[in-house]
Amino acid sequence: MEALKPHIPANSSVLIIRPSEVTVDKLQQAKSSLDGLSVSFELMERLGSSDTLYNVVVVGLFGAEKGLDYEQIQKSMKSSGIIAIFNGNNSSVSLDLLINGFSDSQQISENLTIAKSPACAFGTSTAIKLAPKVWKLDADDDLEDLIDPDDLLTEEDKVAPNKKLYTCGPKSEKKKACKNCSCGYAEELAGAPPPEFKSACGSCYLGDAFRCASCPFLGQPAFKPGENVKLAL
Repeated sequence: MEALKPHIPANSSVLIIRPSEVTVDKLQQAKSSLDGLSVSFELMERLGSSDTLYNVVVVGLFGAEKGLDYEQIQKSMKSSGIIAIFNGNNSSVSLDLLINGFSDSQQISENLTIAKSPACAFGTSTAIKLAPKVWKLDADDDLEDLIDPDDLLTEEDKVAPNKKLYTCGPKSEKKKACKNCSCGYAEELAGAPPPEFKSACGSCYLGDAFRCASCPFLGQPAFKPGENVKLAL
């Protein structure tokens, strides 16, 4: 206990985890070794039964403690408190402390390891303030690799589509069906059912990858042979 005393701040409250079987003399000796501090004793399985929070929690003072409940220990500690573990395997204890949220682990002696609890109390929550999604350039930023999207457009890309190129269909300039309409637009204007189409290559139903350049099914999904394709627009 003498090795631990220099690391305990003045006026700290100390909780010593005791085993179920320990003599009163040992408890008194432990309390007297921390003279001037508020010292309490509790069983590991009874942690959390009280709302009292402690600055320091001491474990394993009366022998190696098995099955440490780090969550309950942390719930019993104030923020930035100290946990002191006696008679443990220092290498594995340091890893266990780190995994369970403790920091600044130190090996004080061959049988004593201490660490700090988180700076916030157990269960504390806070709102996260998200920065606005604004991308700003500083004067020192290298702008040589930036690309102006307008430079990616050619003069042909900037020319509006010529409706005269469409001789048939709703996109055509006169919105009339051509004389030899084979796309079904003439029948659509007349209110008649579209003519039965006979494939010249036999691959129209497989999809655009297998269709001819003038195939009336271009742009439509693949379908089963003999099936009428209907698009839900």
